[in-house]
Amino acid sequence: MIKWLAGPPSKPKRSVLITAGPVIGRLDDNKLVSNRSRGLWAMSFARQLTELGYFVQLLVPDTLTDVEDMTKADLERRGVLRPRIIRHNGFEDYQEKCRTLVKVVDVAIMAAAVVNWIPAEPIKGKMPTKGYKPGDRINVPFVLAPRVIEEMKQINPKMTLIGCKMLSGAPHEDLIEAAYHVVLASKCNAVVANDLSNLRTKYLVHQDRTVQTFENAFPALFDALLAIIEDEHYHTVWDQVDFPVATPGGFFDQVVDQYRERFVRRTQDSDCVFGALYEPTGDISLGIVSPREKGQGFSAKDAVVVEALQGTTIQVCSSSKATLNAPLLVRVSQKYPGAKAVLHLHEQLPGYPTVSYAPPGTVRDNDRAIPGPVFNIEGHGFVACLDENGDIFKP
Repeated sequence: MIKWLAGPPSKPKRSVLITAGPVIGRLDDNKLVSNRSRGLWAMSFARQLTELGYFVQLLVPDTLTDVEDMTKADLERRGVLRPRIIRHNGFEDYQEKCRTLVKVVDVAIMAAAVVNWIPAEPIKGKMPTKGYKPGDRINVPFVLAPRVIEEMKQINPKMTLIGCKMLSGAPHEDLIEAAYHVVLASKCNAVVANDLSNLRTKYLVHQDRTVQTFENAFPALFDALLAIIEDEHYHTVWDQVDFPVATPGGFFDQVVDQYRERFVRRTQDSDCVFGALYEPTGDISLGIVSPREKGQGFSAKDAVVVEALQGTTIQVCSSSKATLNAPLLVRVSQKYPGAKAVLHLHEQLPGYPTVSYAPPGTVRDNDRAIPGPVFNIEGHGFVACLDENGDIFKP
């Protein structure tokens, strides 16, 4: 048995690590291999968080000599502390400082442009030119750098992690797929993605593969990032109580089969199945719901029994975790007891009200106002009450 609950509220997230600017590899003591980046939006966000009372540590390269001016502005005149500036001198130093700093923060925003390929053996001093003539070539071996962001949640599993991904001249879907790969590989809460050809447009890619678009709208992006930082998450604890399991071949399986092809959404990394189904059992507080991780052929035998107790508490009887949408689906079912089941799919239904997006599993998603028996969540999908035939309620 699992208890799924939202409280007690988590402690305020007041310590933030932000990495910004290029992370270089060294050819010699003077020549650098670097990405083209100054980290302006990340530094601006660091300023905003500092104004809101967060303790911000800003990790930047020692080549950014004007970073204090970028983060200072008029903060001192208003008695507001500036972010704490920490400098690194290249990839190895950046990696080591990230490993140390991440141990004691609540949030890490990994916005630095880390060079992927670094020289395998940097030359001491300066690369020689003696004995060479113009037009001569030199072979310099490079190695693929480790992905520092993938270490962050391993070191500090409870923190909120936001990553970044940039491509150049790539099709939009390739950019989103690359960002989603970072979400999965690094266990990020979200990833900010953009293409080098249009730095003013940012995409925020979430764990459920929802994509929010921000075109020349940095205040809106900052608001979205701040909401992620402030989010409280439902979590599970184990208990020893038994409930009856789902019956194969019943209404749950009928609906799953009816909508099965609409549950599937493929990615390059895996055959991920998105969407959820909740069926009450007759008792307004008891029902079965699809599991959090499921394959294309999932059925009632994979379902999780949930019991809504009080407030935001839900008990789950299963060796599997319930879908992150379970509390919201249970609340919809309780508000509309005539529904035979509640369905969530990752597509929009025209003609129904739309509410703002919030990440599944958070208090602001599961405890949101319910505008009707069928509604859309912006960019994410719909939630719909079903009748006895498995059809969506008509408006």
